[in-house]
Amino acid sequence: MSERVYPLDSETLELFALKGTQGGCGTVQIGNANGVKVRRVMQITSDFAKVPFSQLKIIDFGCGEGVYAIEAALRGAEVLALDARDERMKDGVRAAARLGLTKMRFEQMDIRNVNVGSHGMADVIFFLGILYHLDFKDVFPVLHNIYNMCREFVVIDTHIAVSNEHRVYDGEIYHGLQVHEHADSDPEDVRRSRLGASLDNPLSFVFTRESLFRLINNIGFTCACECIVPIEPGKPEHRITIVATKGERVKISSYPWVNDRTEDEIRRFLDDLAPPPLPRSQASRVRQLAKCIINGSLQRVGLEIRRI
Repeated sequence: MSERVYPLDSETLELFALKGTQGGCGTVQIGNANGVKVRRVMQITSDFAKVPFSQLKIIDFGCGEGVYAIEAALRGAEVLALDARDERMKDGVRAAARLGLTKMRFEQMDIRNVNVGSHGMADVIFFLGILYHLDFKDVFPVLHNIYNMCREFVVIDTHIAVSNEHRVYDGEIYHGLQVHEHADSDPEDVRRSRLGASLDNPLSFVFTRESLFRLINNIGFTCACECIVPIEPGKPEHRITIVATKGERVKISSYPWVNDRTEDEIRRFLDDLAPPPLPRSQASRVRQLAKCIINGSLQRVGLEIRRI
């Protein structure tokens, strides 16, 4: 099916134009600026999916007012949009009804309780702007559930951290930054009223880039790519879009040693292959020899290296 622009009513366009502006937090890519993010997610889905939108089942975790879900449903996808809060989702329900999107539905549901037993499987899962709001202990079961529910791939849009705090899960060390979402004393109604924060957990954990990709690998995804194009002008450096695919791990004939090893085993194998460091005295002789060779060439033009 060729691409087309679907005419939306003014109320729906205004809803999407106000996306994220109610929080008053001054973040970028809110309102109409969110259009470049929607473009990226739709392009990823179109390019990576094995079938057209009309044959896809998509689940949108933490959908908010449902702009990504509605955009996919306009293209014919069967879409389930989930969110624990209904303040923004109610607007999305009304927009979908006005647009006659009979293949999509909204459901109020805490994504921490969503699994293959409760909601079945989907070809594609959108996990956008929600990972960094989860407590460290909740990240792993949620991602495991997404992996089990996903037939093809998940699109993740999330913050990354540069901090070097660490946490341990199942013997694995992960680095990142612990973030305060709410005060411990905040009542439940106050926490739920903060639409741009976590649902109820007072702390969340933002992973470093390395730890996040390692986590995705440990969950079982066979490939994870960071998306740069379509370009998102104004996207913060600490926020990235990832496509994690669920496939069959390849077997290598040319280097069979790499097959059926864990990442730690591969790392140790490569460490054993690395040549031992030169003794200090030998390294000094190598530097002196390099200096003589370079100076031999430079002397022709009147130059000389004094330190190397």
